[in-house]
Amino acid sequence: MQQKNSIQIHVEDTNAEATAAKISAIKHKYFQDEFSEEFVKGSSKKDVLIHRGYWCRFNIFHRIVSTYISKQQKCNIISLGSGYDTLPFIMWQTYQNNEFTYVEVDLPVVVDRKIKKLKESNKLKTLLGEYIISQNKLSVKSLNKNYLLFGEDLCNTEQLYQQLKSIDFTIPTLVYAECVLTYINSEATNRLLDGLIKWFPHLTFLNYEMFNPNDQFGKMMVRNFEYRGCPLVGIDAFPSLQAHKDRLNQWFNYVEIYDMKTLYQIATDSEERKRIEKLELMDEWEEWNIMQSHYLVSLANKDQAELIVNLKV
Repeated sequence: MQQKNSIQIHVEDTNAEATAAKISAIKHKYFQDEFSEEFVKGSSKKDVLIHRGYWCRFNIFHRIVSTYISKQQKCNIISLGSGYDTLPFIMWQTYQNNEFTYVEVDLPVVVDRKIKKLKESNKLKTLLGEYIISQNKLSVKSLNKNYLLFGEDLCNTEQLYQQLKSIDFTIPTLVYAECVLTYINSEATNRLLDGLIKWFPHLTFLNYEMFNPNDQFGKMMVRNFEYRGCPLVGIDAFPSLQAHKDRLNQWFNYVEIYDMKTLYQIATDSEERKRIEKLELMDEWEEWNIMQSHYLVSLANKDQAELIVNLKV
């Protein structure tokens, strides 16, 4: 097994912290997910700002992945930097009669930990069914579900391609990443996007990450991640929404992109928004607006004629 370096260890820590924040939101009835606690046990209560932010993020990704699966006869869903993502399990539970392959990729240290969690959880094993763990213990392939989990550094584009070769590249494919590309230098990100666009002729790409590093809050955010050992090495090359859009336009014919402050209003159901706003009182609207103005979601499609999902509700 590969040696853990300090950045990998810190990434593993942030993965567990993100899952704990998600569990706190679940316990306070923001959304339902019965699988997250199979990966992280227990969680102290997080701030309402965290709860609403996570609700919005989960709501968008859940809706888009669900819509993509439901509208295709057959498709691939690929999660880059998947961490303890539970969407595969939620999708299998929801769309038992749909044909889709779910692939999860993350650093070997994270995948090693996720495999251990899978082996320990009767609930996950029941849903996943029989599976094979590779000899190096860094990949899992389900025999009953079309599921593949493997460890790979996303900077290693050729190795990533070799690991993906067992899936059908010709069918519609949704690739998504959550808080991943900002940790990767821009040259490696460009190689990754170049590879994805060449491998998958029917590609949709969904991305969530930090941006806007140059104002007071942005500088504090960058320092905070550096202090925690997870520097945002890719953030300066694409500091604005327009910069991100221009980058994606190099590969994709259709691109839409918004900050999370905007998406809270236009990408979530109004009735559901009213429901969650009654769960906890939030007075810190100025802080909320500033924070959400430093996170974005982009949706890009290789061919606009094939577009079947949108960020807007």
